[in-house]
Amino acid sequence: MSDYKHTIPVTGIIENGGKFLFIRRSRLSTNMPGKWVFPGGKCEKGEDVIEALYRELKEETGLSFTNDIAFLSSYQFLRKEDQSSSEGLVFLVRSKDKTVKKNFSGEEYKWINPEDICDYEFKYDDIKDFDIENNVTIPGMEVHVRNAFIILKKNMLLDRRLFSVTKYQKNKCTRKSNCTSWKL
Repeated sequence: MSDYKHTIPVTGIIENGGKFLFIRRSRLSTNMPGKWVFPGGKCEKGEDVIEALYRELKEETGLSFTNDIAFLSSYQFLRKEDQSSSEGLVFLVRSKDKTVKKNFSGEEYKWINPEDICDYEFKYDDIKDFDIENNVTIPGMEVHVRNAFIILKKNMLLDRRLFSVTKYQKNKCTRKSNCTSWKL
């Protein structure tokens, strides 16, 4: 048996009032220090993807969310250094408010209009002993926002409770039983 490890990262493109949330990671972070990203994290053992997404988004932002959700895309990558693999999933979600908690995991956050994303530059001061660029753009992130904007315009959001396999299993629903113990 090998030490092969597989993870499922989940990412949330958070929308509120037509703007999208971007978070700048800590400059001390080992993973993409100082970069602007969408919030997210990894599924824990026994957790379904939708539960993991909302848990991670709540932990990272402190925001409250509606039940609106849409699947945007997936991605895969392999790490040669530790022989691990990941299958990431990206979702569009909607927040009920725009006030990110002060103790969130990033250094800064911004709500950005979709039309401003392609050419948006984020500037910050140089940091000694770190190899961080002075001007950071958001390569490729505009694709997610464009797709999210299309979904919003076409009103193609679904109710997240329809996707929770774990809730279904916890209520011991089967084809033969009447699953009225939980409601949408």
